[in-house]
Amino acid sequence: MKTEQVRCWRTGPHGELFITYPEGDMGHRLICCASCGKVYSVNVTKQLYIEPELDVHLSATKCIECGQPLSHNWLAYPDQHLGAGGSVCTFVRELVIPPDSESIIEPFPEIFS
Repeated sequence: MKTEQVRCWRTGPHGELFITYPEGDMGHRLICCASCGKVYSVNVTKQLYIEPELDVHLSATKCIECGQPLSHNWLAYPDQHLGAGGSVCTFVRELVIPPDSESIIEPFPEIFS
């Protein structure tokens, strides 16, 4: 699995989470493994043209961190993510997109690569 550079913003109470804001059918969204919390990017354009149903595409994919199957074992990150002790936590997105000047580029393994 290759990594892709993803434009995102740090968020969360301590800046420990990343968030993306894909536009239409462009950009990236993030998911994480529900077993270990490893974060992956999903190229929205590739998903649209390769396999719109993410669970179908992930049916033969295992987490590169813990080896667990990702099909039906992923969370829409950071809306849901693993917290301390492995419990699923929720995060509520701000309705206002942060300024571009606050964005960063972060490498994430890309699901469709």
